Amino acid sequence: MKNENNIELISPIGETCNKVDLKKAMVPICDEKLSPFASYVGDMHKLNKPKKNTTKMEADFLLEKGHIGDIEKAILMTINHLLFATSLQITYYLKKSGYSIESKTVARKLTRLKEKSFVRQIEFVSENSISSYKAYYLGYHGTGLLRALDIKTYSQGYVSEIKTFKIKSILASNQLLTQVMNEELQFDVSKVIVNDNIRGCIVRPQSVLKFNDKDFFVEVVRKVPNWQEKLTQKLVRYETVIENYNNLNIKLKTKPVLIIQGESYEHMFEIMNLYEENNYKNMDVIFTFDRILLYQLENAFFVVDHKESKKSIFSFLFKGIKNR
Repeated sequence: MKNENNIELISPIGETCNKVDLKKAMVPICDEKLSPFASYVGDMHKLNKPKKNTTKMEADFLLEKGHIGDIEKAILMTINHLLFATSLQITYYLKKSGYSIESKTVARKLTRLKEKSFVRQIEFVSENSISSYKAYYLGYHGTGLLRALDIKTYSQGYVSEIKTFKIKSILASNQLLTQVMNEELQFDVSKVIVNDNIRGCIVRPQSVLKFNDKDFFVEVVRKVPNWQEKLTQKLVRYETVIENYNNLNIKLKTKPVLIIQGESYEHMFEIMNLYEENNYKNMDVIFTFDRILLYQLENAFFVVDHKESKKSIFSFLFKGIKNR
């Protein structure tokens, strides 16, 4: 239920969430620079093609000669799990999975995998700038290799036709995922959660995080046109799904907590106010935003502070005395 009694919610890193008083003026707690995964005016993405196509015979030769080794396969499996990922996210994922590898090595291997069509590379462009980072997803030969290894692959179809903010939302969610992951974490990315027998019981969070003793849905919000209306509609469905968490198409050990991730602290503050305007009784919600996950993870999770006013406290005490 809504955290009206100031129940302390525990974040994915096992810490008590920071409380935000919405009645006070919004004071930024982090630099106001926008996340690279934020939605910008004129946002679009383009695919960077390799210099030449690699045939299946050439790909087989690379595999036979060991040029696509264990590290390359681990990179491909990481991208497959995350759907879309940056070089830095892949590095974090591999390190937390037990690999001793540096970001420069990952970047170098991604360049070669891209040129040989094992991965595809995305670049983001807005009206005034080109992104300083690239994102990757499985290419033709990468998909074929993982299928040959009996690994289920998650094809992205025609990526050029996917809305840019949806790709950025998954990247933003993966920033959270790769920061909080540990040995016990199991997760799904962009999985539809549904109970077909209950009307409106369907959501598609950017990720589902399943730890030994707690479960989370991650909903990333970008400031695209009508984002408030779209989020309000989603929250109604989330409440239905969470209320029926024992009867979904995935198995959850505990009632999941919803994490809503905004673009910035200011945006998160707007989301909190929107959430408070509505009466969601059957779910707990934690809030966060992009950049703080990378630079201040220990302070990255927030809840709305519901302080009981002095007037209501005195009214309660007076009522108690009167009833004696």
